Amino acid sequence: MNDHNADTPKDLTWPMLLAHWTGVAKASLAFPKNAEGDRWRSAVAPIINLQAVTFALADLGKLSLPGERALALDKAELLIRGATGTLHGLWKAEPLPAELVTMMHDAGVALRAARSSGVEWRTTADVLIADHPGELIERLVQLGFAGDLFVPTPGVPLFRESPAAFAREPDGARPDDHVIRAVKEFLIEVGRPEPVAGFRQVYRQFDFARGGPVRDLVVGFDALPAGQPLLVPAMQDGRPVAVTLPPRKGAEIEPIPVVFQGPSDD
Repeated sequence: MNDHNADTPKDLTWPMLLAHWTGVAKASLAFPKNAEGDRWRSAVAPIINLQAVTFALADLGKLSLPGERALALDKAELLIRGATGTLHGLWKAEPLPAELVTMMHDAGVALRAARSSGVEWRTTADVLIADHPGELIERLVQLGFAGDLFVPTPGVPLFRESPAAFAREPDGARPDDHVIRAVKEFLIEVGRPEPVAGFRQVYRQFDFARGGPVRDLVVGFDALPAGQPLLVPAMQDGRPVAVTLPPRKGAEIEPIPVVFQGPSDD
């Protein structure tokens, strides 16, 4: 019985997935009339809930009315908790089947990604050196921006393809067009903002035996590699954050490779 969904394709659209689980629900009627069969029949509804929530979270960007996203996230969290609790209750002290553990994990990852998502600007010039963001911060405060913003350390060069800024409204919503335009006008030499699952930091890594920096490593915010972080918070929850002034002009740095690492690899 544990391999009841072993033939589920890995890459599914939502209509395909709905059709698959509708078939599973119908097939569950034929499960044996015993304790194991009863358990799997009872598991079908929470399984479908987990899969539905996981797919729905990927479409939160389509919500447009104020408060819709926050409400959807709260409902998704309740559904995940409910489905997870039901499945654990069905198996009680027994180990959960591996496929159910995977579904729970995927739903949790989707929820965390939805809450922490935002947009990222990447450098299009060979070298980008940003000014102090004081005027940008003032402009965003006037616009009523209530989210988080990360920008380059003033005066420190970033190289082509490096993330140069990250912004998100509360609950991971995309900033409005006025905020997008203000950040673009501040940085200038960046591409269109692209949706990302969360803030990615850029670490300048050094090889002192070779006498200087060797690469800029781009990783998710939770990673803590060696190196100098190059993006700094300028606003958090809509409040300005103190940003240091540009350093005194030092030795110029030759362009170095920008390397992406982790689940957000390009």
